[in-house]
Amino acid sequence: MKNKDLRWKLAQEYEHNWWKKREEIIGVLYYEHSANDIRDYLSTSNMLNSNTFILEIGSGAYGILTYLQESKNRFGIDPLETYYSSVPAFSNKRDKLVQYLTAKGESLPFDEKMFDLIILDNVLDHCENPSKVFEEIKRVIKQEGVIYFRQNTYNAYGKFMRGLMELFLVDKGHPFTFRKSNIKHLLAQNELTIIKAEKAGYFTTWRNELTSKSIKDKIKALLFITRDKVTYFIINSKK
Repeated sequence: MKNKDLRWKLAQEYEHNWWKKREEIIGVLYYEHSANDIRDYLSTSNMLNSNTFILEIGSGAYGILTYLQESKNRFGIDPLETYYSSVPAFSNKRDKLVQYLTAKGESLPFDEKMFDLIILDNVLDHCENPSKVFEEIKRVIKQEGVIYFRQNTYNAYGKFMRGLMELFLVDKGHPFTFRKSNIKHLLAQNELTIIKAEKAGYFTTWRNELTSKSIKDKIKALLFITRDKVTYFIINSKK
């Protein structure tokens, strides 16, 4: 087994334990709000309807797609799906029309050009091979299909510091750290185009972490290892 395989399995173990501690306290508002963001963006194009094919990569406990009920063709994949589906607190909140499958973003079990909308919400830094994930997205998305992509990003200093942390596995759940330029490079490699971008802002996040009750957040703020959460709507404009 290669070291990267071991690292990914460690990240998955961390993810499993993170959710297990929160089985009874995870709410749905985050997912509902995200679904509304997607709905608002697609409202002028009439893309979101009963015939829309939607895929969420890393759907987790129930994912955003469970709240996009306009579509009757929704698929969620996650390496930990066997666990998620076994937890009543999660499964009871799921829309029963969604098809949840155990799979990885690096190897999607779907035909080419199948999906109109793909959701990737804070997943890429958990993956084994981010480049392969985008290659697979390019393979299964239709021409003019839309990707809803959200990810924590860091400046050069933040990425350097997180690189040092990775040497000692301080953050076991996130094998990868991205700058915005890294994300844009991955998109350019696959001829995917950002058509709308939103961001939380470094300063806002730093201020929130500094005033947080969490000691971990305060340490990140004092070390200036601050993230900026970006949201991109991306289009597959080329074949």
